[in-house]
Amino acid sequence: MAVQNAVLFQDNPLQLILGGQLSPINVAYQTYGTLNADKSNAVLICHALTGDAEPYFYEPNKDGWWQNFMGDGLAFDTSKYFFICSNVLGGCKGTTGPSSINPTTGKPYGSQFPNIIVQDIIKVQKALLDYLGIAHLKAIVGGSFGGMQATQWAIDYPDFMDNIVNLCSSIFFSAEAIGFNHVMRQAVINDPNFNNGDYYEGTPPNQGLSIARMLGMLTYRTDVQLAKAFGRATKSERQFWGDHFQVESYLSYQGKKFLERFDANTYLHLLRALDLYDPSVGYTDVKKALSRIKACYTLVSVTTDQLFKSIDLHKSKQLLEQAGVDLRFYEFPSDYGHDAFLVDYTAFENKIRSGLEGEFE
Repeated sequence: MAVQNAVLFQDNPLQLILGGQLSPINVAYQTYGTLNADKSNAVLICHALTGDAEPYFYEPNKDGWWQNFMGDGLAFDTSKYFFICSNVLGGCKGTTGPSSINPTTGKPYGSQFPNIIVQDIIKVQKALLDYLGIAHLKAIVGGSFGGMQATQWAIDYPDFMDNIVNLCSSIFFSAEAIGFNHVMRQAVINDPNFNNGDYYEGTPPNQGLSIARMLGMLTYRTDVQLAKAFGRATKSERQFWGDHFQVESYLSYQGKKFLERFDANTYLHLLRALDLYDPSVGYTDVKKALSRIKACYTLVSVTTDQLFKSIDLHKSKQLLEQAGVDLRFYEFPSDYGHDAFLVDYTAFENKIRSGLEGEFE
């Protein structure tokens, strides 16, 4: 099934929180399952940083980023729910972003693409649901960056959903995590081909983006997983200053593979949206913002997560409880670390099932 496309904000431009506007906005989205007669089984999926509108592929030998979680009878049960997932604003998989054509110039936006934050992203998602004629959601679920989107949905549109499922994402991004993002951005920005973001007619900043991805991968994995997979094994054909160890070869491969599917400018904008996420934007303070949440809220923490660490998830738990949110909190270890919500089906299955229904596991 091909990705679908909606053209939104044609008559009334989207006014962005940090200034500027966008019009029109193309949104790439995909749906799974069947919407029931009273439209009460719709679930919005908010993807993580480098995800897209297709968590599941129908084609053989092709996997989506939640391929093993979605299907008839699985955690994301397509026989029970109607799922909607869209590529985020600023993305590079069909939704308007820096690589899209600027209607004013006829060239890619590049450096002219305005700065965006999570609140802008969910306005576009809300417009998509309006376009689809969906006035209420059974649940909104997201992991990592998607968890931030789900949280903001519950704040800005508190009557729109019954349940929120936030997997491995805190209310605020930590100083350490912002530091990681800073190093990744600098790798891209200081690539000689970056050209202030206007590289679409020339050579893209592939070296910088590849290095950034390698660092990112280390925050998604755990030392335990890397030790099990590679240890100190070396390559049969090794380079002293290059891929000498197997773990180095793995990271190099992941960096190069990333270039096939992602745009450097999108990476910069979405990383900064992660850094800047603040649920109190537009409200008196964070407690006032979180107190608007009416949905049953499920928060899942992985103790071995090296990006959204356990201490930050516990701080988020405390903030949500102090705001009077109806909270279900789960925490457990996983060798997969931050990526556990994408691959550790056994650990997450029941949390997702109960979260979609607003029940305790």
